[in-house]
Amino acid sequence: MMAISVENLPSTTTTAATTTAKVSVPASLTSSTSSTAASSRRESTEGCNDHKHEWTEYWENSAMKHCRSGPAVALQELLEDLRWLLPKGRCLVAGCGDGQDAVYLAKRGVTCVAIDFCEPAIAKAQKLLLESSDTVPAGKLTFSVQDFFTLIPPVRFTMAYECGLFSAIHPLQRQRWAETYARLIVPQGTLILLLCPLIHRSLAPPYQVTMAECERHLKRYFVLVRVDPNCKCLEGQEGNEIMSVWKRL
Repeated sequence: MMAISVENLPSTTTTAATTTAKVSVPASLTSSTSSTAASSRRESTEGCNDHKHEWTEYWENSAMKHCRSGPAVALQELLEDLRWLLPKGRCLVAGCGDGQDAVYLAKRGVTCVAIDFCEPAIAKAQKLLLESSDTVPAGKLTFSVQDFFTLIPPVRFTMAYECGLFSAIHPLQRQRWAETYARLIVPQGTLILLLCPLIHRSLAPPYQVTMAECERHLKRYFVLVRVDPNCKCLEGQEGNEIMSVWKRL
């Protein structure tokens, strides 16, 4: 394991900024700099919609390829073995799939809003929540069918967590993905990413991804404060998972 710390940032044990701030989009995220940028945004949206039916069919069927019998092993490592202290406040779990990680976080006392744009995935997640009702505190977790890119919550989130959303979206959407997290998370809020590098993918999700590509899009809005490059992964994945933790500027 390796940890990277950045000076002049609050300790990870410090309570993050309040989540009662109204959602507002920074000017740098709303201004259109050129017709090229606008064209890229249109292509980004089209790239997303091209594969929605594939994910829907996947979750409607056995959904075994990316399903797990429990939460991500790397997430458990972070919170149980490394004893990472999560900030207080509301957490967004984007691209939650069948809800395993969201349920795990809620069991640990995190108030989660978990979303996925596939109705069959959310149906599975809600079933899991019902089965876990005796161990998930009331009011700690809600699942809903939402598009991550168009989500407008009543207040911004103190924290966000994702496992694999970056590799599931079209490469043309990656800058918009970073902009969306910057819009949804409070200043000094936390973004936790679980990424399994994929180097033999291209035409369909999950796409080829690297940690460097992820960092390239986030660094305008976030600072990397921790990376664990050798987290355990489940049998059958293409490589060890990388867990990274970012602070919103």
